[in-house]
Amino acid sequence: MGAAPTFPVQRVPITFESAKTYTSSGKKDWSRCTRVNITEFEKSTQKHFENVIEKRRCAKEAREKLDDLTPFLDKYEQWTARDIEDLRTQFMSFDINGDGLIDFPELDRALNELGDKSTPDARRKYFDAIDVDHSDSIDFEEFLEYIYSQLLSKVTTEGLSQAIGSVCSYGQKCARALRCMTFSEQMEAGLF
Repeated sequence: MGAAPTFPVQRVPITFESAKTYTSSGKKDWSRCTRVNITEFEKSTQKHFENVIEKRRCAKEAREKLDDLTPFLDKYEQWTARDIEDLRTQFMSFDINGDGLIDFPELDRALNELGDKSTPDARRKYFDAIDVDHSDSIDFEEFLEYIYSQLLSKVTTEGLSQAIGSVCSYGQKCARALRCMTFSEQMEAGLF
């Protein structure tokens, strides 16, 4: 019979703060903390990272919109859940870096790959029209609103709207065909 301890071994966490800044329960007591004057380097670093943190927050919100399709089902009643899922797939094909937002370089690259012949100025004009909140990026909600408005007005202009329409219709056709295939047919087609 060994004399092994019956309690978990706890390690002391590494910290650069004095133990006096913590209460007896281990929670930080902010009234005991003293702050040294902030240097110019710290100020500039903090300012830089505020922008980075804001961009990451926006990207996180955009990815959350992609995950929850329920609000879009309520807003666009004539679309089924599969229609919105297909449109999400199309949106994600434009979103190259996967942050849940389409910025202008991503849209420009995708349209070039689709063979769109519109000028960069025309693309920028369409991009700005889709980007309703002027955040310099298109989120999924703005994308859906644009597709919905194009379907309602049945406007087919040269360039961007035609390219997006062709991508969406092609993607929906492929998604429907994929759903009809069995798993073995998908394996034979090299999809997995």
